[in-house]
Amino acid sequence: MAKICFIGLAGNSVFLYADHFHREGETVSAHSFYNEPGGKGYNQAVAAARLGGACSFIGAFGKDDGAGLCVKYLQNEGIKPLPVYKDIPSAYACILTDSKGENRVTVYGGASALLNGEDIKSLEREIVSSDMLVLQNEVSIDANIAAVEIAEKNGIPVLINPAPAVGMETELLKRAYVITPNLHEAETLFGSDWEKGMKNAGIKRAVVTLGSKGAAVYEDGDITTIPPINTKVVDTTGAGDCFTAALAVMLCDGETLKNAAVFANKAASIAVSRPYAVAAMPKRKEI
Repeated sequence: MAKICFIGLAGNSVFLYADHFHREGETVSAHSFYNEPGGKGYNQAVAAARLGGACSFIGAFGKDDGAGLCVKYLQNEGIKPLPVYKDIPSAYACILTDSKGENRVTVYGGASALLNGEDIKSLEREIVSSDMLVLQNEVSIDANIAAVEIAEKNGIPVLINPAPAVGMETELLKRAYVITPNLHEAETLFGSDWEKGMKNAGIKRAVVTLGSKGAAVYEDGDITTIPPINTKVVDTTGAGDCFTAALAVMLCDGETLKNAAVFANKAASIAVSRPYAVAAMPKRKEI
């Protein structure tokens, strides 16, 4: 069983569903409300566990009720929580989804943003005992650099999901075994000709998710397109997290990058056919 360590943001999320997004100055009425724990790394840990991974999650929390809810949810999913506590509130996110299943997300980083390199070093044993380390860009660059240095020193492959792309250093991405940006993130980091930009930046491997157009696998300078799966989209929140988690599990199971991406594409197509984020993550038997 693949043992994967995730480091990232964790907090609670509120989901609001409305017919359309706000126009300037407009108040929009939501017709549905839902609350669940989440965060990119958190969502990925849940998705990977449901797909058969043995997962741990490192994240910073406030000393509040929200932290307790997040930790309990991880435990119920069979995930090992490794919380670091800070003196400000836990992270929180608001997700607005329209009638087309598209979303707009606003995140308060809270305690998660204070996770630092010393916190990571204190949990080095967990990274060293894993088959893969998965990172995103919702914690400090200091925390991510410390994690990558530990992984490199111990021969642990690193998967980086550069989301959000703003502030992510390409020098750090070069050190990853594979990165998983969406198209917007790839263009933000590497330019409109992201394939050329990745080559110039020295990126080894990448899987770029293309939404309704599938995915593109970049490896050894070549691009392989993974075709989309026809799915009725209900909610795209967490789709990229599901893809990244599924890719990590399959790579740890010994699959090629292309085969892992095909599996990840199937997993994400199921996730977008359901509402919410962690609640939508599929189990292995469904794929």
